[in-house]
Amino acid sequence: MPQIRRSVYAFFHRYDAPVLHPMDLLRGDVEIKRLPQLLAISILRGAEFEISKDEFALLSELPSDRWVDVEELPSAQRESVSKLAELGLVLSTDDDPVLAELRRKDEQLAQGQWNIYAALLHSLTTWRDIDLSRHFGENGELPVPPEGAAAAFVERHGEPPPHFHRVERAGPSVPLPLIERDDGLFGSLHKRKTTRAFDRDAAVTINELGIVLREVFGCRGLAPIADGVAAMKKTSPSGGSLHPIEAYILVRRIEGLDPGLYHYRTDNHALAPLETMTAEEAENLAVQFTCGQTYFATAGALVVLAARFRRSFWKYRKHQRAYGVILLEAGHLSQTLYLVCAELGLAAFVTAAINGANIDERLEFDPFVEGSLAVCGFGRRARGPSPLEPDFMPYVPPPAAR
Repeated sequence: MPQIRRSVYAFFHRYDAPVLHPMDLLRGDVEIKRLPQLLAISILRGAEFEISKDEFALLSELPSDRWVDVEELPSAQRESVSKLAELGLVLSTDDDPVLAELRRKDEQLAQGQWNIYAALLHSLTTWRDIDLSRHFGENGELPVPPEGAAAAFVERHGEPPPHFHRVERAGPSVPLPLIERDDGLFGSLHKRKTTRAFDRDAAVTINELGIVLREVFGCRGLAPIADGVAAMKKTSPSGGSLHPIEAYILVRRIEGLDPGLYHYRTDNHALAPLETMTAEEAENLAVQFTCGQTYFATAGALVVLAARFRRSFWKYRKHQRAYGVILLEAGHLSQTLYLVCAELGLAAFVTAAINGANIDERLEFDPFVEGSLAVCGFGRRARGPSPLEPDFMPYVPPPAAR
């Protein structure tokens, strides 16, 4: 007989759901009533489920720090335990593959020093099988928003908060010297932009790929701290100088390189091949990775930013801010990639609208050990303007005034 215990990686909330009962409608009663519902959120499953009061009471009675024999429970509760185990709320020593995998995930969360609230956020915000192009015509292309769409949105939701913010309690503004520069880094900053129109047939050179990967993800130095421990320096900041984010490259069109999936080895500045494919297969995979954003799939290369969570959590153990710092680092890396690409004359993008679960499975990541956070990419810009890219007018700050 298997043993069970409650998983600590679960949350519960209760709310009143609006209900309009069919029998009330037949009697002419159209009043919307409120039905209390109790929901359980399973971090192990990354989903929420409705449970009964009795099931919640059973969960409250089960210990989370020790195993108990199922046979000790009344027969009426044993069926409930089986259901709750499948939902990832109860752990079981049963050798069923699904239950064994949920038990393994629970162990990984504990051993990986995950903060429980960070684990909740990561679990429930990892997308699977989202396709933004699914409902946009036969060719599956994301359309240009129709004329008047923005005005209709504003009419429905109101105007956004203003572009420029003023703190009303602040004193008189202090004018600053307005010095415009366009050389070196300043020029790259001004040229950086998100591209949604790549030239499908124009390849990126392997030299350009090497420069981007070295300058964005390469190790620039090590500082010994203790035996077997060293701080790492890269061109972007990282919490504790740990740099937990790895670069996985989906090559579509790079001169001298087969299309496919690669891991960038920062130790020896090399690509480790994981999977070879055709350029068409790579483009289709890029569409899946980016939730149907077909305009990104024609870039020469895409870069999956994937975190090795234990690398960070080894130092910041169950820390409330550790996961947020990893997300910040993904932003740092994407901006550095933009600037390097701007300097090389390459077009670039970054998107957080990704099917993280699909990416993780394709790259064979262990859940809660490694996980994809965002996808960047670069290539040759398509000729001519793109309706998907706004045309920004220059802005010069006016003289300071209240």
